[in-house]
Amino acid sequence: MDKRELDLEWIELVKQALDAGISKKDIREYLQSHSQKAANEYKIV
Repeated sequence: MDKRELDLEWIELVKQALDAGISKKDIREYLQSHSQKAANEYKIV
């Protein structure tokens, strides 16, 4: 899977979330909180 395919999948996922009534703000907050959690979880010590 190349970067373009991955980007298109993310675009589709965000569109589906917006269609489901999730706000852009809520999407942004969710992604930010979970990306930080993942970064902490997979941090090399």
